[in-house]
Amino acid sequence: MPLVWLMLVIILFNNKQWSYLFFKIVFFIMLIISVPLFINMITYPLSQGGDIYYKEDNISAVIVLTGGSYKDFNSNWHPSSNSIKRTILGDSIAKELNIPLIILGGNNNLDGPAESLIASKIIKNNNMILELDSKNTYQAVYNLYNILFKNNLDPHDHYLVVTSEIHNLRTSLTFKSHNYRVKTYDYKTNTRFSLLNIIPNAKSYTFFNNALYEYLGIIKYILYGYINFNIFDL
Repeated sequence: MPLVWLMLVIILFNNKQWSYLFFKIVFFIMLIISVPLFINMITYPLSQGGDIYYKEDNISAVIVLTGGSYKDFNSNWHPSSNSIKRTILGDSIAKELNIPLIILGGNNNLDGPAESLIASKIIKNNNMILELDSKNTYQAVYNLYNILFKNNLDPHDHYLVVTSEIHNLRTSLTFKSHNYRVKTYDYKTNTRFSLLNIIPNAKSYTFFNNALYEYLGIIKYILYGYINFNIFDL
């Protein structure tokens, strides 16, 4: 969108001496952004930040962060695609390891149920714990202590946090800032590179916007004190 606004300003002021040069620059930038390989490069740091989970790790519980919900025309609520992917993945790992599944996510809509409650309906798990109040990652991390305490889980144990790949860094930094020992799921093991990565793709603009949102979110969390640099001493 910043590029679109820049192009609009150029059109409105229509300085012929500079317009052609600016349009070439904007076009070049938009071309670069449309290349999946470039998107992979700028999103890679966002997928890192935590210790990678391995099957032999000693994990006390799997923690899933929900990623939205929506209401259909019949006023029925459904989990977003992100919530579905995270919940199914977390449920699969929790059952494999025979450990609790904790789903964090409150109500981000005035008339809707908690996202964790909505997501829980797509799986069958008798060892599931729901957190119903958090509206963002920070609140989810803040509320986690009471969830662990009520269920006789040690906050100092290791936990696997399942979220979207692009959300791994902010999630991991926030958990670590509150003295949690967390592992993150390694989505990269399922990624294959091909020649398609150098061919411009319209979907890359969506991925770029998501990456930009995450970087701004990390900056916001640092400014608000949700993420602190003492984590590097852990």
